[in-house]
Amino acid sequence: MAGLMHLNLHEVKHPTKDGRQHFADLVGIDEQKAALVDELVLLLDRKRIDKWRQKHHREGLPILDRGSPPVPLILLSGDVGCGKSALANCVASIVADRLDDHVLLLETPSDIRGGGHVGELSARLTEAFDQAKTKAGQIGRAILIIDEADDIATQRGQAQAHHEDRAGVNVLIKQLDQITREKTPLAVIMITNRSDVLDPAVLRRATLRLEFGRPDDLARARVFKMILGTGNVTDTQIHDLVKVTSKKPGYTYSDLMIRVARSTLRRCIEQDKPLDVAALKETISLVAPSPMMTST
Repeated sequence: MAGLMHLNLHEVKHPTKDGRQHFADLVGIDEQKAALVDELVLLLDRKRIDKWRQKHHREGLPILDRGSPPVPLILLSGDVGCGKSALANCVASIVADRLDDHVLLLETPSDIRGGGHVGELSARLTEAFDQAKTKAGQIGRAILIIDEADDIATQRGQAQAHHEDRAGVNVLIKQLDQITREKTPLAVIMITNRSDVLDPAVLRRATLRLEFGRPDDLARARVFKMILGTGNVTDTQIHDLVKVTSKKPGYTYSDLMIRVARSTLRRCIEQDKPLDVAALKETISLVAPSPMMTST
């Protein structure tokens, strides 16, 4: 199609040392981390399922023997800055370790919609899936990340939905179903801040939906212990930091790690003083929590 922008998927072969470290550094979302790894291992290792079934359920198992196979789609949703994208971009290292094999992580570009030409979104989505399926077949297993999924999977029934948007959703659904039918070793992770606007047909296909919220008291305590190191701070000091970050609507992980911790680090280096509880509290007094996302 003349005039359309070429699409390049970002790709990283896992496991990597950085991937493992980033996964370990994500604190306070242990349930989401465990569920995501387990589901990806299940989706990408069908031989393991068959081996398990032969050992424990040779007579058959309804959940595996009846109905259509699951669509290899996982949906990560929740507020901005709560770890969705960070987790998606490092989880492949842990999955690769569990499978004792390489896993290719692919990500669609931020300009997946293209330049607004007629039919471009559909064409670029098709190209993205074609590339991902080819690469998955070459290396054996792959994960495709589609960030800001609400930009391409908005409900087709909405009055303001443009023809191009509806066509894009149709192509997305077709590609997901094709992966399932062809048993392509490819899992898709879609990330959104607004799952309420996603098309119901996309939501129904997700084999796992994980919600991410702002860190509670326990999660914030773990974040501060990671920032300061457990040997440099007392439980009373951690409790004090948790208390001063109890402002509404609550600090996000990125608020704590970037707007608070990173800002404190820069100031402490500039002033040639240690990064301690007092320095963090000074920054916290100047930094308000990020506002909540609101649906429009």
